[in-house]
Amino acid sequence: MGFKLPAIRWSYHLSVLALISLVAVIVVFGREPLIELVDKPVANIQVEGEFYYVGEAEVSKLVSPLIDRSFLQLRLESIKQEVEAQPWVSSVVLTRQWPDQLRVQVHEQNPIARWGRDSYLSAHGDVIVATDAAKKLAKFPLLTGPKDSAQLVMKSFKRLNQLLAQHDLQVSMLAANDRLAWKMTLTNGWQVKLGRDEVIEKVQRLMGIYERTLKNKAGQIKAVDLRYENGFSVTWKDDANVLASVQ
Repeated sequence: MGFKLPAIRWSYHLSVLALISLVAVIVVFGREPLIELVDKPVANIQVEGEFYYVGEAEVSKLVSPLIDRSFLQLRLESIKQEVEAQPWVSSVVLTRQWPDQLRVQVHEQNPIARWGRDSYLSAHGDVIVATDAAKKLAKFPLLTGPKDSAQLVMKSFKRLNQLLAQHDLQVSMLAANDRLAWKMTLTNGWQVKLGRDEVIEKVQRLMGIYERTLKNKAGQIKAVDLRYENGFSVTWKDDANVLASVQ
């Protein structure tokens, strides 16, 4: 009966043999020839990702001039910073694939609203400054606010939308002035003045009245002013103003 070593033992012996062979090559030929053997010029750039705002060819064109060193000598961090500096790129993962390929995995920004005239906001309130997607994003909600208020405006936008979604409504425009007094336009056309304080609470009260009395008359309403302490005013499309009690 023959005797067979377990497969795992063969794997172990092959690994040891490969290590011995590598040491032998280094001893006989030296370190430099070995490096020359494995450190070849980069022959292929593989760009991957789901592309909507930035093109695969655009990324390849950007990366190609940055490949100024051989496979092992590539400055990956420098290439990463250069690609991530593009407006629509959120993050990049770079991987060397032996013997001569660089893999570039691109993750795009995910805008959910316009910000001012030529910028956009991600769900985290990150500002994306770009002018090449105006047509694609023309129907996105418009948000505006003072300098450095993007995250605050985005947070308020998401909270208001969560509340309004329960009543099949959404924010199409939200603006905060320099004093952080708010106003918004809803998808049903209403222009709503919110004031500075208790914005969410005011909208909650309005939605309570909306379900009871205003929903059936929504098409007749032009604007709502919530800046009253104990009520709100409604501007009807026939220009008659009515002060409604919140109670």
